[in-house]
Amino acid sequence: MNDPRCQIDLWQLHPVVGIIVAHPSGVVYTNQTGGYATFHPSMEGVFVPLSRAGELQAALDEHFFEGPKWEGHCYSGIDAETADFIDQLLSTVPPLRGVTVNRDRLKESMEAWIHLTIARPADDESAFSDFAGTAAVLTWENSD
Repeated sequence: MNDPRCQIDLWQLHPVVGIIVAHPSGVVYTNQTGGYATFHPSMEGVFVPLSRAGELQAALDEHFFEGPKWEGHCYSGIDAETADFIDQLLSTVPPLRGVTVNRDRLKESMEAWIHLTIARPADDESAFSDFAGTAAVLTWENSD
């Protein structure tokens, strides 16, 4: 049987920095991820582009590609230090309050595909408050 969902290939859009919120939308988003490994994971949901994309892309490139830790080879999971880096980066974007790296899915995360959890922040100011408890993915332009 054919899959009735449509697919959008994010790697063809530049620059792309955003969050895919898991939701039965009928649209599947995929991106080139994992640095030099060039995987193509996908998620059905709603894609939300983030403001300050250029600034966020530069910080992500520096951490995953230019820095000595990953050097473009982050394709078999991330560690707590990288999760903390992503959490700190997300905290600089006010609408993302309550959005953090899903620590239960660190081994499934990689460059340009970080699993997130959406929680309801105490101040209820997050753009994603109605999606509290929902899975999401942070994705951006892969270094390869």
